[in-house]
Amino acid sequence: MKLCTQTRPAALVAIWLGLSCSGCSLMFSRGPTVAPENVDTTTNLRCDKSVLWPVLDSIDVAGNAVYMAMAASGSGVYAEDVPPETRDIAVGVHVAGMALYGASAIYGYYVADECQRAHERQQQLRKAEESSEVPLAPVRIVPSPPPAPEPVELALGASREEAAATCRRAGHEWSEGEGVLRCSGAPFAGLPAGASAELEFVEDRLSAVEFIVRPPADAQGWASALREAEIALIRRYGKPQQRSFAVPDECNAAELFLGCVADGKVTGSASWSLADGRSVTLAIAAAPPPPTIRVRLTAD
Repeated sequence: MKLCTQTRPAALVAIWLGLSCSGCSLMFSRGPTVAPENVDTTTNLRCDKSVLWPVLDSIDVAGNAVYMAMAASGSGVYAEDVPPETRDIAVGVHVAGMALYGASAIYGYYVADECQRAHERQQQLRKAEESSEVPLAPVRIVPSPPPAPEPVELALGASREEAAATCRRAGHEWSEGEGVLRCSGAPFAGLPAGASAELEFVEDRLSAVEFIVRPPADAQGWASALREAEIALIRRYGKPQQRSFAVPDECNAAELFLGCVADGKVTGSASWSLADGRSVTLAIAAAPPPPTIRVRLTAD
């Protein structure tokens, strides 16, 4: 990023802070390996109950908001002698920082709450076991749900008829045209709303499925949809073996971000190789337009 030589050092520091690192919670917060209601007395709970990381993220959101206001008004560290183009860049940087740290804070508070619930559940079960009493109910008491329906997730290896039935059972429409099999929704837990699926078969068995997410038409909506999809895959499969996302300096401003995605300047992908031979890939796809987020599952 080129800045004019007359830019004040304090302004440079403020911009650098907006780009310095990823959200603390996304990097350091760990949730329980099992759902709180499935915890037993022997479950090894290595998770974070502390809200330190999301609190730090919240502070970063507030700090970026303050710096963004100063950049927009040309006050504080962005005083009169800071060039307008530098302040414009700083506004975009701090808007992106607010979106990143905001998403990270939400994730951190959620992880801390899940961990707290898991610990409380385990403590209650252990006390009940020690006193030879019937184990206590889960911490959060909710009305009994109706009988669980059949699984509504597409399974690799399913026949065409089974895949079509799964799509319809999930409340979506199944279509076959122009050599492409589609499900109007995404029978796959955790993906952002509005995703659809395209399916590939080999010898009448589902060999690959690509879920297509069309994010909202704004920079923050795009970033949130990408983070939501990645968090869902991390919670399901763990940390990816490969991860690479790149946003050029010229694309940091919110008003330029979507254009850069469409031009293929903003790129990125993450991939998982699973023990059963399946592979999962998350990627930004600029073509065909409009740009989308793709999650592809393939069998060995």
